[in-house]
Amino acid sequence: MVARRNKRLKSLFSRNGVNVRLVGDDQKPAVIMDESVVLSCYVKNFDLHFTKEPFSDDIIKTVKLKHEPDITRFELQEVIELCKHRPVYRVMLKGTELYLVGYNYLNSEDSVGRYPVFAKHKPKVYFDKAYAEKVAVNLKEDGYEIDIV
Repeated sequence: MVARRNKRLKSLFSRNGVNVRLVGDDQKPAVIMDESVVLSCYVKNFDLHFTKEPFSDDIIKTVKLKHEPDITRFELQEVIELCKHRPVYRVMLKGTELYLVGYNYLNSEDSVGRYPVFAKHKPKVYFDKAYAEKVAVNLKEDGYEIDIV
């Protein structure tokens, strides 16, 4: 049920030309737009609620996540513009187009030998700049040249 709802959620945006990715808990995914902001919205059952600002109870618009949602591209763009969204932060390998996407381990059973993995797609996103900076400091201590974007 949750997988079907999240598929419809992604489909709503992609059919209307909005590039999004769902991250976090499948029950309450965060909707990341263009890898730069987390939209001020949440899903409950098969309803997508857009809120005025992050963590607000002030709902601007609700869209039923049906097979063919009742919202036009223009209406979706308009509601996105009416809401205030939070930025997300990514850790980038300086001088490249590669982002931190995760970590690998020499021995996955006891987390020995952790090393970062960088790629162009699906970067790890951080909602808190201070935490992203902490991750960057740790990587810099390991000899990587890092930027926060």
